Amino acid sequence: MVHRRTESEIKTLALQDAIFKSAYFPSIATDERGVIQIFNVGAERMLGYTAEDVVNRITPADISDPDELIARARELSIELETSITPGFAALVFKPSRGIEDIYELTYVRKDGSRFPAIVSVTSLRDATDRIIGYLLIGTDNTARQQVEAARALLDQQLRDQQYYTRSLMESNIDALMTTDPQGCISDVNQQMIALTGRTREELIGQPCKTLFTDPDRAEDASPGCSPRTRSPTTS
Repeated sequence: MVHRRTESEIKTLALQDAIFKSAYFPSIATDERGVIQIFNVGAERMLGYTAEDVVNRITPADISDPDELIARARELSIELETSITPGFAALVFKPSRGIEDIYELTYVRKDGSRFPAIVSVTSLRDATDRIIGYLLIGTDNTARQQVEAARALLDQQLRDQQYYTRSLMESNIDALMTTDPQGCISDVNQQMIALTGRTREELIGQPCKTLFTDPDRAEDASPGCSPRTRSPTTS
């Protein structure tokens, strides 16, 4: 007797076929022991292996950064209060307990280069809810890491500039302050603190005109309210 597939089965098979032929998402399916059974077009393109290289030969742990596997096993062991062995078990421990897991992982390509990915892992189960394998779907994390690196560099440059500016202010014998465009104090040096008798915390955020005996005249005469051009005690 020939089994004729239902429309639902046909759609499901078509969807599965589309996923495993996708060139943009590396998808790896394993058996219950972790041995790779399906290595899609996206995985081949991004990792440099062919399906023949890996199917029935290795687990996803064999193409992952070993140091990250050790770190992940350690973190999960602490989080879940149980001993987890570095390796494939660390990649699928939560899904093996019915919990979908998403984490960052660095794959090691066939040529030895590295591929940062965000990996989503789910368990594959049969009709009796028995685990028959695992599905790992990755997305390229390179762009995100580049953005984070650029932001970190910009933050460091900003901190360096702030340190340089403060060094210049503190090395000056005059009482100095900086303001924002609205004329509120954004920074002061020690000489300004000594001159006004106020703490740095008390000064920052205050309108600079309040340091003068005639705030309205101070504001009209100098929007920046620089004490170098106008003494705080000038009337």
